[in-house]
Amino acid sequence: MSPWKKYTILSEDNAEAQAITESVFRPVEVERLQERGPFDVKADFTSIQKMTLFQVSSGSGYRARYGCPLHHQIEIHFIETGTFMFRTPDEEMEAFPGSVVLLKDTRKVEIVASPGSSKRVIVVPFDQVAPHLHRAYGSAGRGLIAFEAHMGTGTPGTDIVHQIASHILNEAPPSDQASPGSVPVLLHDALIMTFVSLWPKTDGQMDETSTLPRHLERAIDWLDRHADQDVSVEQLARRSGASIRTLQNSFRHHLSTTPNAYILQTRLSRVHDELLNGSGEETIENIASRWGFGHMGYFAARYRALYGESPSDTRKQRGRAR
Repeated sequence: MSPWKKYTILSEDNAEAQAITESVFRPVEVERLQERGPFDVKADFTSIQKMTLFQVSSGSGYRARYGCPLHHQIEIHFIETGTFMFRTPDEEMEAFPGSVVLLKDTRKVEIVASPGSSKRVIVVPFDQVAPHLHRAYGSAGRGLIAFEAHMGTGTPGTDIVHQIASHILNEAPPSDQASPGSVPVLLHDALIMTFVSLWPKTDGQMDETSTLPRHLERAIDWLDRHADQDVSVEQLARRSGASIRTLQNSFRHHLSTTPNAYILQTRLSRVHDELLNGSGEETIENIASRWGFGHMGYFAARYRALYGESPSDTRKQRGRAR
């Protein structure tokens, strides 16, 4: 399957726009702002390595509602013209031309676009940025908390992300897309790495533990020290001093993940670090087993899903680096 695809929609009917959008993007409810009068939506979509980028404009304006409760993703909205109102379960933001909005929680989103509005959007599955955030900040969710959610597009960091996204949207798909070093793969990786490393933070320090509830801090600290043990959510809740439900809600709200997913990600991160920085003498199976993976097929599948490559490919990177 081609990693780079392009689509265009041009509709003067909100029901049609909704149907076309769902066929190439995700379930979404599109409504007119007013019962009568003209309606129009034009959008150019680009899909690259499961990342979606699109440019959308509307002379009439519209209201869109959607939610991604099962597949966590983040969205970056670069506002070009008009006014956009963003509503999520935790916040409400009004964005004007020249500003950028980062949506960290897309379980339930409502966007109201004024007449004459346009924007460029990047939609990234969270599991594509999670390993980079985890390596940089010790926790994917904790790292994401520190990222600014609303600022000007000229802010250092956001401008480079915008430039790469614009290049992807405007560039024609290359003929050779399959190899690991192909243009789509390189652009995708460059966008992810630029976002993680250069996106503006809420302050100059990356230690965000003070913003987390005490029971969540206890759970994270204990897990970091005992990731090699057989850890269950029940055991983690007891160690944290909170109920299972409270702990699950805290992981979701503050770290954008679940306890089980955090445990899995922590173990995979330890394996990844050893493959990159270890002596290279121990087998992959022994390393994985030490971090709680008894079934190599399951381990290899989860590792590839998180890092986009096999454990053996990661070990080869170590050899090339040395």
